[in-house]
Amino acid sequence: MAHSSPPRVDLVREGRVAYLVIDHQDRRNALTFSMWDGLPGQLRSIDEDPACRLVVLRGAGRRAFSAGSDISEFDALRSTPAGIARYNAAAARAVASLRRLRKPVVARIQGACLGAGMALALHCDLRYADDTASFGIPAGKLGVGYQPLWLQRLNSLVGPAAAKEIMFMSARYDARAARDMGLVNRVCSGDEFIETVKTLCDMAPLTLAASKIAIDQANDPDHYDHDACEAAMRACFDSSDYIEGRAAFRQKRKPEFTGH
Repeated sequence: MAHSSPPRVDLVREGRVAYLVIDHQDRRNALTFSMWDGLPGQLRSIDEDPACRLVVLRGAGRRAFSAGSDISEFDALRSTPAGIARYNAAAARAVASLRRLRKPVVARIQGACLGAGMALALHCDLRYADDTASFGIPAGKLGVGYQPLWLQRLNSLVGPAAAKEIMFMSARYDARAARDMGLVNRVCSGDEFIETVKTLCDMAPLTLAASKIAIDQANDPDHYDHDACEAAMRACFDSSDYIEGRAAFRQKRKPEFTGH
């Protein structure tokens, strides 16, 4: 039976994990303008939630992570200069909000991960796919322009030769080809992914935040903020988690970090 609920991005909190679920299953989780427009607010609420350790971005069902932007809206919303600018700005804001999130963000990719949907996955910190996943950016078949900042991120992950092939050929890649070119970290089963999430949640939050900002800043040398990176590192050493980590090591037990 066809999935007929309104397109949306659900925010589901389960313990220390916030799940963002792209749900537009009758169109393979294609992103509508309203979904793009609502994402920054949802991401802001996650970033401000002290109970959240990790964000998982995934598609509803197993057919698709996201097949990209919903092309059925383009004639009405993305066909005039003003409409194109408005639509592109909303998508850019959503992806930028994802990129700026201070907490680790993991993409769980099942099924099709295409076009603008792939932009969301690219801007997560980690990407884990299962054997059903497939990847591609079919912009060349549609005549649309892929946003330059998204292409910079693609290039930083796979290098210029692979990035150009992806864009020039509009080809589809299976999960293992995507792993080999650096699009995904690992191809793993559902059980393996659950264990990965548990492991990430058990790590010291301030250490992960400091690592994330330093690595991201290193990939953006024109805007490198040395002071921010140093401050994040010092926060680790000033924290009670540093005391807990040393105590757990001495006592040969698992540390219980609080993020303070």
